Amino acid sequence: MPMVGSVYILAVRAFIEDDDGRVLLIKRASDSKTNASRWELPGGKIGTGESLEEALKREVKEETNLEIIPEEVMGVVEQKFPVINAAHIIIRCRAEGSVKLSHEHEGFAWVEPSDLRRYRLADWLSDFVMKLKIEEDKEDSPLGGILRFMRGVYL
Repeated sequence: MPMVGSVYILAVRAFIEDDDGRVLLIKRASDSKTNASRWELPGGKIGTGESLEEALKREVKEETNLEIIPEEVMGVVEQKFPVINAAHIIIRCRAEGSVKLSHEHEGFAWVEPSDLRRYRLADWLSDFVMKLKIEEDKEDSPLGGILRFMRGVYL
C-alpha cells in the first residue's frame, strides 16, 4: 500500500528588530487553537495567490498594526501537527509604527536576543532559535561566521 506524503502549509514570519537590536515577540491568546499562550514572531499562513512579501505584510499589519519592509530570508523551520505540517519562512524585517495587537494575541515584548530563552516560545520558534545558536557556535560553520559577523553574539 503506498504511503501518503505529508501535507504542508507555508507560513511567513517577521523577525523584526528595533534600533536597539531587540526582537518583537507576540503572545498568542490563551484560547488559540495552536500555540496557546506561547510567544512567537508575527506572521501566518500564505494565502492563495499571495507572494511571500504580500502575505508577510498583510499578516504583520493584521496582528501588530506595523508596516514592514522585508529584507532577507533568515531560515526555515518545520512545525509538526497531527494531520499537517507547517513550514515557517523567517524573514528579517524593518518596521514602522506602533504595535497595536489583534484579538488573536494578548501581549507583546521587545526582547534582547539573549533573553529569548526566558520566554515560553512556540515550539517552531524555539527550534529555530536553537538552530541559530548551534550554527553560530560552530567555529568552522560558514553560517555561524556569517551570523556572528551580521548580528554579533546575541544568543
